[in-house]
Order: sequence, then C-alpha cells, then structure tokens
Amino acid sequence: MGVDDTGGGKSKLQTLKQQWRQLRKEARDKSHWAAERLLDRRVCIGITGLSGAGKSTLISSLIYQLSHPDRAQLPGFAPALNGRLLGAELKPALDTGLPLFEYQRCLDALTANPPRWPDSTRDLSALELHVHLQGRRLGRNYRQTLVLEFRDYPGEWLMDLPLLRMDFSTWCRHQRDLLATAPRTELAPTLLARLDRLQPGATASPQELDSLWQDYRQFLRDCRSARSLSYLQPGRALLDDAEHGFFPLPALGRQPQEVLDGLPENSNYKVLERRYRAYVDELVAPFVDSHFRHLDRQLVLVDLITTLYAGEAALDDMRRAFGHIAETFRYGSNGLLRKLWRPRIDRLLFAATKVDQVLAADHDALRQLLGQQLQQVFSGARHRGLPLYCEAIAAVRCSNESVREGRRMLVGHGMDGRYLGFENAEIMAHLPQDREWQHYAGALPPQLRPPMGIGREGYMPHIRIDALLNLLLGDKV
Repeated sequence: MGVDDTGGGKSKLQTLKQQWRQLRKEARDKSHWAAERLLDRRVCIGITGLSGAGKSTLISSLIYQLSHPDRAQLPGFAPALNGRLLGAELKPALDTGLPLFEYQRCLDALTANPPRWPDSTRDLSALELHVHLQGRRLGRNYRQTLVLEFRDYPGEWLMDLPLLRMDFSTWCRHQRDLLATAPRTELAPTLLARLDRLQPGATASPQELDSLWQDYRQFLRDCRSARSLSYLQPGRALLDDAEHGFFPLPALGRQPQEVLDGLPENSNYKVLERRYRAYVDELVAPFVDSHFRHLDRQLVLVDLITTLYAGEAALDDMRRAFGHIAETFRYGSNGLLRKLWRPRIDRLLFAATKVDQVLAADHDALRQLLGQQLQQVFSGARHRGLPLYCEAIAAVRCSNESVREGRRMLVGHGMDGRYLGFENAEIMAHLPQDREWQHYAGALPPQLRPPMGIGREGYMPHIRIDALLNLLLGDKV
C-alpha cells in the first residue's frame, strides 16, 4: 500500500506560499524605504550624549511634541506655527534589529505622581516617527509624511570610537599622559602606582590582571561621578560588569614596537593587547559599521552646566573628548546614490541640556560657551563642508523664575518634592581664565523633578525644543 503524502505536500506548499509572501513584503518594504530616501522623506538621526545629559528625556519630549500638535508649544518650528503639523505615529524601526525605544515607559515616568526622570540609556535602541504634514499644491491640500528614524545609543560608547585609530601600545601611551595629570592622579594614587610597576615583559598573572581590571573599572566610574570627567575608556566599563579586562600599561615608555611585538605570548603586554584587540574588533568596530553608516544627522547632548561647575579640568576633558571623536564621524554631503548606499553625516548638532537650571538671561551665554568649546575642535570638520550647530535646551522645563527682594531666582520642586528657590552664578559667555574659575566655585544647581501635569490634557513644557527641531529638520519640512 502506498503512503498518502497529500498532507505533507500541502504543508510544504503552504510553507512556500508563506515564504513567498514574506519575500514580497520585504521587497515592498525595501522599495518603499529606497523611495523615501531618494525623495528626501526619510532622515536617520543618531542621538547620544555624555553621561547624564538626558537622552531618554529628550527623545520622549520630541515624540510628545510632534505627536500632539494641539498641545505642542513650538512657535519656532514653522510647520507647528502654520498649522501644517498634523501629528505623528511611533513605529518600530525597519530592518535595524534593534529594540524599540521605550517611549511609553519614559512617558509613564514623566507623568507619574509624583513624576520622575526616565532611566538612563544603557544600550542601543531605535524607532521610527512618521510625522504627518499638510501641504498645498495647485490649490489643493495634500498630506505628506516625513519618516524620522531615531537611533539612540549611550554616550559612553561614543568615547570608544577613537580606539579604532589606535593600536594597544598607542592607546597605552595616550592614557599614560592622561593618568599623569590632575585630577586623575588624585583619585587613585595606589592603583596608578600598581600600574606603573606592572612590567610589559613579565609573565602575566591572571589573578593580578583581574584585580587591576576591577580597580581600574572603579577608577573610571570615580572619574565620572566625583570629577565629571568625560573622556573615559573603555566606555562600556561604565555601564556593564562584563570582564573586558584591559587597562593601560604606563611602563611601556618609549620601547620600540618591534620589541613589544617580540615579547612572549604570556607576557602582560601580549595578554592585555589581545583583550584590547578583542574589545575593539568584537564591540567597537561592529557598532560603528552597523550604526554610523546609516546616519544622516547626529545630535550630541552635553550637560555643560554640571561640567562647568566641576571646574577647569572637567571642561578640558570634555573638550578633549570632542576632539578625539571629531574625526570618527563620516562627514560629507549625501548625493543621490549615497542616500541608498553609505550615507554620510551632513549635519552635526551639539546641545547643552538642562538650561532650566540657570536664568533665562544666561541661556544665550551658555550656547556661546558651548560654541567656543566646539569651534577649534571641529574646525577641520567645517572645512570639509559639514554644517555644525549648537543650541541650549531643556527637554522638559521644571523651573520658573521669580523675584524675591529685587533678585531674580529659580523656583521648582526638588527630587524629594520640596519647593525650592535658588540662585546661581551668572554664566559667562567665554571660557573662564585663571581666577575666573572662582566664579563657579559655588554649589551645583539642585536637581529638580519634572513638573506635575504632563500628559493626557497637559502640555510638556520645554525650552527651545522648537529651535532644535528647526536645526534638525528645517530643510526637510
């Protein structure tokens, strides 16, 4: 008796049909994506920031403002002012393989009772925001859609990009110079002395290297938390507990590379070099290749106020960080074919955040100060035709101004819910010199919680988000 394989044949046929439908869907999606790129209706924007700059809050604010034109306060953004902004829809980013940015979780935090700030970014995420606009052509209204693809990634990962241009010995010598200057020398003198004693050619002890790695990781975290330093590598050590396991060898001195290459495979130098190379090859390079080759525009957020109050060393370290990442971005104009193949960043924006911590009269000075920080560092980028912009914003405004005894001050609610009134030093519009740093010797402005009443029928107050939208999208809308 023959075997009846009718059921198996139908199953195979059904599977083939499903695969065919999936292929057709993917082809439609790809062709739609290509058309959006060619017609300039899709923009990929990378958003990152140095530690504590408020990336999650900013992205949430952008989504909220564009999604609720009836509640948005965007007088400086032409589509909103002219009534052309119809709203926006949040969708997963196509074909990125990245998790969706958790907008609802962030919005829930901002609208809670009492409200709180969203958690910090610790990994990659992406989203598509389909912004619907009303146009008019030949006397008729029509609807058009601009697709904003946001890619969010931790600023700590940004600090690792310079490693792509350094081998291990170059990185060690670069870090040696940093470790020899204040305030790094003051934070962990015992650790730095142990690093100085570690000889490159000595046989590696796994226990000793692991102990030094744990101490070095804590040293990096102290540099950030205690001194507000920015240029810290490996950056992922600030976010996770993975055993990346490498640190600089100051004792390399000026030994020729051929001498270092000839050291035994079990030497301190060779073991740490392999760990360094694995970190760059397995984490940094794939991130750059899969992420940056898609970006049209890059937004970098900076908590300049905290850095300024931390002192001259912190500001110098931020400027150093800017300088080392400047050459990593792919700058240039996006021609017709480049839009489809390998886009280049054609607009780079830096935004000083949390300007609601200072008086409105100081906002312009803060923007000028950021501009001076960037001017020299990115002069090469400007010479390649890259438009560079800076702005001062508050993604969610949580203070107001008041006058007491003839003096202007800020008022708001602290994180514990108490109502606060405080004054700050006036922000100078230039980089402080010598004794001028005493001007910022006072306490850092207090951290305030988000205001009550955001969401549902409420507004999300902000400072200059409309100006930021103009810089990001003004030429597209």
